[in-house]
Amino acid sequence: MYTIKEIKDHRLIYDYCLKLSDTVPYMHRVPYDIWLESFTADTDTEGDKMFSLLITEGAFIGETLVGFVQYGISRYIYNEQGEKDYSICGFVIRSLYFDAEHDCGDMLIRAAEKYSMQNQEKYSPDRKYAFFHALGMSCYNGHGKLFSGLTHIEKALTDQGYITEHENVYYKRILDENVCIKENDITVKYEKITSKGVCGFSLFHKDIFTGAGELVYLPFGNICFLRWIYIEGNYQGKGYGTAALKRLFCDLYSQGIRRIDTDTADGNIIAQRLYTKTGFTYMGRTRSYFKEAII
Repeated sequence: MYTIKEIKDHRLIYDYCLKLSDTVPYMHRVPYDIWLESFTADTDTEGDKMFSLLITEGAFIGETLVGFVQYGISRYIYNEQGEKDYSICGFVIRSLYFDAEHDCGDMLIRAAEKYSMQNQEKYSPDRKYAFFHALGMSCYNGHGKLFSGLTHIEKALTDQGYITEHENVYYKRILDENVCIKENDITVKYEKITSKGVCGFSLFHKDIFTGAGELVYLPFGNICFLRWIYIEGNYQGKGYGTAALKRLFCDLYSQGIRRIDTDTADGNIIAQRLYTKTGFTYMGRTRSYFKEAII
């Protein structure tokens, strides 16, 4: 019923992803040229190329695309300290999407697995990854995990032996004129925005350093992503986190930003409470997966 074949016309994938953007909170409606660069030759926020090889295969009924898988060999893997390790290349199913009414997920995964088995010399064979958390498309905030609303895709992965590695909670916050504040003791000092849209910042309360964080401005539209924020130990639990986010909202709105997204680890209850308190909307959970390789 289904034909699985490599895709050369990336417009087919782009149009498919546009439809997914109504369901997946981090899949923004990106201009084609920006999306294409991220899909085929992506670099991370430090400007390093993520993959040495990427292959895209689609599931077709006749000429109609009903799903696709993109897989390849990463140029690095993150170690336990969260640092890039270029001595280890990983096999990664970067994207896997298919229509819920079409049972082609297993076929797409098996196509990726076939390549991995035939090319084990190109990567570290200890593990295979799917939706690797830090190797997502940069035009989607670099968010690599699978959105929990796509249960049919998770089932296809688990049926093929993949298990959950990490789970995050995803939020978005719409910014309007109501976020503008007149009085706030928190000031923010912003670093220069890098070519990849990364902007670090430091937080101060009456000239005393109280914390820091990092934003990523997406290369289109009016959206940014809060990668992380922390408050110094002596200032935690005293309202400084709330005040800092309110100051950020006001500053971002004045810059023309109208939406800010963020996520946090499933176990970080403190951050989840902070985001809920400051008006973020819970969008769901996202997960990465791995599979112990059989040599």
